[in-house]
Amino acid sequence: MSLGAISHQFLQQVEALTGLPVRVEPDERLQPPLLARVQVARRGVPLHRVSYHPSARAMADYLIAFQCSFVLRLYALPPAERFELTDAPGTQPDPLDWVRAHPASAHLPAARQSAFADFLRTSLMSMLRSMPVGIWVDHDLRTRFPELREPQEQALRRQIDTHAALFRVEVQRSVPEHPWRLSLAMNAAFAKFWGQELGQPGWMLPYHAAGIAQRGETLLAHLKSLPPLPVNDRPLIDAWASDLGLANWLQWVPHAP
Repeated sequence: MSLGAISHQFLQQVEALTGLPVRVEPDERLQPPLLARVQVARRGVPLHRVSYHPSARAMADYLIAFQCSFVLRLYALPPAERFELTDAPGTQPDPLDWVRAHPASAHLPAARQSAFADFLRTSLMSMLRSMPVGIWVDHDLRTRFPELREPQEQALRRQIDTHAALFRVEVQRSVPEHPWRLSLAMNAAFAKFWGQELGQPGWMLPYHAAGIAQRGETLLAHLKSLPPLPVNDRPLIDAWASDLGLANWLQWVPHAP
Protein backbone atom coordinates (compact mmCIF):
# COMPACT_ATOMS: atom_id res chain seq x y z
CA MET A 1 0.00 0.00 0.00
CA SER A 2 1.25 3.47 -0.87
CA LEU A 3 1.34 5.82 2.10
CA GLY A 4 0.88 9.57 1.98
CA ALA A 5 3.29 12.31 2.92
CA ILE A 6 1.87 12.74 6.43
CA SER A 7 2.26 9.04 7.20
CA HIS A 8 5.86 9.14 6.09
CA GLN A 9 6.39 12.28 8.17
CA PHE A 10 5.17 10.59 11.33
CA LEU A 11 7.05 7.37 10.66
CA GLN A 12 10.26 9.30 10.11
CA GLN A 13 9.72 11.31 13.29
CA VAL A 14 9.25 8.14 15.32
CA GLU A 15 12.34 6.55 13.82
CA ALA A 16 14.43 9.70 14.37
CA LEU A 17 13.28 10.14 17.97
CA THR A 18 13.49 6.50 19.07
CA GLY A 19 16.28 5.24 16.85
CA LEU A 20 14.11 2.29 15.82
CA PRO A 21 12.16 1.53 12.63
CA VAL A 22 8.37 1.24 12.41
CA ARG A 23 6.71 -1.69 10.66
CA VAL A 24 3.25 -0.96 9.21
CA GLU A 25 1.01 -3.92 8.39
CA PRO A 26 -2.68 -4.87 8.02
CA ASP A 27 -4.20 -7.10 10.71
CA GLU A 28 -7.59 -8.76 10.26
CA ARG A 29 -7.62 -9.84 13.91
CA LEU A 30 -8.35 -6.33 15.19
CA GLN A 31 -11.85 -6.19 16.64
CA PRO A 32 -14.22 -3.17 16.52
CA PRO A 33 -14.02 -0.46 17.63
CA LEU A 34 -10.26 -0.97 17.27
CA LEU A 35 -9.27 0.10 13.77
CA ALA A 36 -5.53 0.25 14.46
CA ARG A 37 -3.01 -0.20 17.24
CA VAL A 38 0.63 0.42 18.00
CA GLN A 39 3.05 -1.89 19.77
CA VAL A 40 5.90 0.17 21.13
CA ALA A 41 9.33 -1.46 21.01
CA ARG A 42 10.22 -2.79 24.43
CA ARG A 43 12.42 -5.36 26.14
CA GLY A 44 14.81 -5.75 23.25
CA VAL A 45 12.26 -5.83 20.41
CA PRO A 46 14.09 -3.86 17.68
CA LEU A 47 11.10 -2.09 16.11
CA HIS A 48 7.69 -0.53 16.63
CA ARG A 49 4.61 -2.05 14.96
CA VAL A 50 1.60 -0.15 13.67
CA SER A 51 -1.23 -2.38 12.46
CA TYR A 52 -4.58 -1.46 10.98
CA HIS A 53 -7.65 -3.43 9.96
CA PRO A 54 -7.84 -3.99 6.17
CA SER A 55 -11.38 -2.57 6.15
CA ALA A 56 -9.87 0.76 7.27
CA ARG A 57 -7.32 0.92 4.45
CA ALA A 58 -8.79 4.21 3.17
CA MET A 59 -8.09 5.76 6.59
CA ALA A 60 -4.58 4.32 6.89
CA ASP A 61 -2.69 7.63 6.68
CA TYR A 62 -4.77 9.09 9.51
CA LEU A 63 -4.55 5.90 11.59
CA ILE A 64 -0.77 5.74 11.23
CA ALA A 65 -0.43 9.38 12.28
CA PHE A 66 -2.70 8.74 15.26
CA GLN A 67 -0.84 5.65 16.45
CA CYS A 68 2.60 7.16 15.90
CA SER A 69 1.54 10.13 18.03
CA PHE A 70 1.42 7.88 21.10
CA VAL A 71 5.02 6.79 20.52
CA LEU A 72 6.10 10.40 20.02
CA ARG A 73 4.36 11.45 23.26
CA LEU A 74 6.07 8.68 25.21
CA TYR A 75 9.53 9.48 23.85
CA ALA A 76 9.04 13.22 24.26
CA LEU A 77 9.55 12.58 27.99
CA PRO A 78 12.95 12.02 29.60
CA PRO A 79 13.73 8.29 29.98
CA ALA A 80 13.14 8.37 33.74
CA GLU A 81 9.60 9.70 33.18
CA ARG A 82 8.51 7.13 30.61
CA PHE A 83 5.98 4.70 32.06
CA GLU A 84 3.66 2.03 30.74
CA LEU A 85 0.23 1.32 32.16
CA THR A 86 -0.49 -2.22 33.29
CA ASP A 87 -3.23 -3.60 35.47
CA ALA A 88 -2.74 -4.59 39.09
CA PRO A 89 -4.16 -8.11 39.49
CA GLY A 90 -6.28 -8.95 42.47
CA THR A 91 -7.47 -5.44 43.25
CA GLN A 92 -11.01 -4.20 43.69
CA PRO A 93 -13.43 -3.80 42.03
CA ASP A 94 -13.30 -7.44 40.96
CA PRO A 95 -14.83 -8.20 37.54
CA LEU A 96 -15.42 -11.79 38.59
CA ASP A 97 -17.76 -10.54 41.32
CA TRP A 98 -19.67 -8.58 38.66
CA VAL A 99 -19.99 -11.66 36.48
CA ARG A 100 -21.08 -13.97 39.30
CA ALA A 101 -23.72 -11.50 40.51
CA HIS A 102 -25.20 -10.85 37.06
CA PRO A 103 -28.24 -13.00 36.18
CA ALA A 104 -27.09 -13.65 32.61
CA SER A 105 -23.70 -14.99 33.68
CA ALA A 106 -24.26 -16.22 37.26
CA HIS A 107 -24.78 -19.82 36.15
CA LEU A 108 -22.05 -20.06 33.55
CA PRO A 109 -19.25 -22.60 34.08
CA ALA A 110 -16.38 -21.22 36.12
CA ALA A 111 -14.02 -21.11 33.13
CA ARG A 112 -16.46 -19.06 31.08
CA GLN A 113 -17.06 -16.72 34.01
CA SER A 114 -13.31 -16.14 34.35
CA ALA A 115 -12.95 -15.50 30.61
CA PHE A 116 -15.84 -13.03 30.67
CA ALA A 117 -14.37 -11.25 33.70
CA ASP A 118 -10.99 -11.00 31.94
CA PHE A 119 -12.73 -9.56 28.88
CA LEU A 120 -14.48 -6.88 30.95
CA ARG A 121 -11.28 -5.91 32.73
CA THR A 122 -9.24 -5.82 29.52
CA SER A 123 -11.88 -3.74 27.74
CA LEU A 124 -12.08 -1.14 30.50
CA MET A 125 -8.30 -0.93 30.83
CA SER A 126 -7.94 -0.50 27.07
CA MET A 127 -10.42 2.38 27.17
CA LEU A 128 -8.56 4.01 30.07
CA ARG A 129 -5.23 3.70 28.25
CA SER A 130 -6.37 5.09 24.94
CA MET A 131 -9.50 7.22 25.11
CA PRO A 132 -8.57 10.29 27.21
CA VAL A 133 -5.12 10.78 25.66
CA GLY A 134 -6.56 9.78 22.28
CA ILE A 135 -8.93 12.74 22.39
CA TRP A 136 -5.93 15.03 22.88
CA VAL A 137 -4.08 13.33 20.03
CA ASP A 138 -7.04 13.53 17.67
CA HIS A 139 -7.64 17.19 18.44
CA ASP A 140 -3.98 17.96 17.76
CA LEU A 141 -4.12 16.14 14.42
CA ARG A 142 -7.33 17.93 13.49
CA THR A 143 -5.71 21.29 14.27
CA ARG A 144 -2.38 20.70 12.53
CA PHE A 145 -3.36 18.49 9.59
CA PRO A 146 -6.67 19.57 8.03
CA GLU A 147 -5.98 17.24 5.11
CA LEU A 148 -6.56 14.31 7.52
CA ARG A 149 -9.98 15.51 8.61
CA GLU A 150 -12.04 13.45 6.19
CA PRO A 151 -10.62 10.04 7.17
CA GLN A 152 -10.44 11.16 10.78
CA GLU A 153 -14.14 11.99 10.80
CA GLN A 154 -14.90 8.63 9.19
CA ALA A 155 -13.01 6.89 11.97
CA LEU A 156 -14.64 8.98 14.70
CA ARG A 157 -18.12 8.28 13.35
CA ARG A 158 -17.37 4.57 13.22
CA GLN A 159 -16.37 4.72 16.87
CA ILE A 160 -19.56 6.58 17.80
CA ASP A 161 -21.60 3.91 16.00
CA THR A 162 -19.69 1.10 17.71
CA HIS A 163 -20.14 2.72 21.13
CA ALA A 164 -23.89 2.94 20.47
CA ALA A 165 -24.03 -0.87 20.37
CA LEU A 166 -23.93 -0.82 24.18
CA PHE A 167 -27.51 0.46 24.13
CA ARG A 168 -28.82 -2.65 22.36
CA VAL A 169 -31.17 -4.62 24.57
CA GLU A 170 -29.24 -7.86 24.16
CA VAL A 171 -26.00 -6.15 25.22
CA GLN A 172 -27.60 -4.56 28.27
CA ARG A 173 -28.92 -7.96 29.30
CA SER A 174 -25.61 -9.73 28.85
CA VAL A 175 -23.22 -7.21 30.46
CA PRO A 176 -23.23 -6.55 34.22
CA GLU A 177 -24.59 -3.10 34.95
CA HIS A 178 -21.53 -1.65 36.69
CA PRO A 179 -18.99 -2.19 33.88
CA TRP A 180 -21.71 -1.31 31.37
CA ARG A 181 -22.11 2.09 33.02
CA LEU A 182 -18.34 2.61 33.31
CA SER A 183 -18.00 2.04 29.57
CA LEU A 184 -20.93 4.36 28.91
CA ALA A 185 -19.34 7.12 30.99
CA MET A 186 -16.15 7.05 28.90
CA ASN A 187 -18.12 6.80 25.68
CA ALA A 188 -20.24 9.78 26.79
CA ALA A 189 -17.09 11.88 27.23
CA PHE A 190 -16.00 10.90 23.73
CA ALA A 191 -19.43 11.65 22.25
CA LYS A 192 -19.65 15.01 24.03
CA PHE A 193 -16.24 16.18 22.85
CA TRP A 194 -16.60 15.11 19.23
CA GLY A 195 -20.27 16.00 19.05
CA GLN A 196 -19.30 19.57 19.84
CA GLU A 197 -16.35 19.55 17.43
CA LEU A 198 -18.31 18.07 14.53
CA GLY A 199 -21.66 19.74 15.17
CA GLN A 200 -23.44 16.55 16.23
CA PRO A 201 -25.15 17.31 19.59
CA GLY A 202 -27.51 14.39 18.96
CA TRP A 203 -24.71 11.96 19.74
CA MET A 204 -25.31 12.70 23.43
CA LEU A 205 -29.04 11.93 23.41
CA PRO A 206 -28.77 8.23 24.37
CA TYR A 207 -26.35 9.08 27.18
CA HIS A 208 -28.80 11.64 28.57
CA ALA A 209 -31.55 9.04 28.34
CA ALA A 210 -29.39 6.54 30.25
CA GLY A 211 -28.63 9.13 32.96
CA ILE A 212 -24.90 8.91 32.26
CA ALA A 213 -24.22 12.20 30.47
CA GLN A 214 -23.04 14.03 33.59
CA ARG A 215 -20.41 11.39 34.33
CA GLY A 216 -19.09 11.83 30.80
CA GLU A 217 -18.93 15.59 31.25
CA THR A 218 -17.05 15.13 34.52
CA LEU A 219 -14.44 13.02 32.75
CA LEU A 220 -14.23 15.53 29.93
CA ALA A 221 -13.55 18.33 32.42
CA HIS A 222 -10.15 16.76 33.20
CA LEU A 223 -9.08 17.24 29.59
CA LYS A 224 -9.94 20.91 29.85
CA SER A 225 -8.19 21.39 33.19
CA LEU A 226 -4.81 20.06 32.04
CA PRO A 227 -2.61 21.31 29.20
CA PRO A 228 -2.52 18.59 26.50
CA LEU A 229 1.19 17.89 26.98
CA PRO A 230 2.84 14.45 27.12
CA VAL A 231 3.80 15.03 30.75
CA ASN A 232 0.09 15.17 31.59
CA ASP A 233 -0.90 11.90 29.92
CA ARG A 234 -0.39 9.94 33.12
CA PRO A 235 -2.22 12.43 35.40
CA LEU A 236 -5.11 12.50 32.93
CA ILE A 237 -5.49 8.72 32.94
CA ASP A 238 -5.18 8.68 36.73
CA ALA A 239 -7.93 11.30 37.01
CA TRP A 240 -10.31 9.28 34.83
CA ALA A 241 -9.53 6.09 36.76
CA SER A 242 -10.18 7.85 40.07
CA ASP A 243 -13.53 9.24 38.92
CA LEU A 244 -14.56 5.80 37.65
CA GLY A 245 -13.49 4.01 40.82
CA LEU A 246 -10.80 2.06 38.98
CA ALA A 247 -7.69 3.69 40.44
CA ASN A 248 -6.73 0.47 42.23
CA TRP A 249 -6.50 -1.28 38.87
CA LEU A 250 -3.68 0.93 37.64
CA GLN A 251 -0.03 0.03 37.89
CA TRP A 252 2.56 2.26 36.23
CA VAL A 253 5.82 0.52 35.41
CA PRO A 254 8.93 2.06 33.84
CA HIS A 255 9.10 1.74 30.08
CA ALA A 256 11.72 -0.85 29.25
CA PRO A 257 13.09 -0.22 25.74
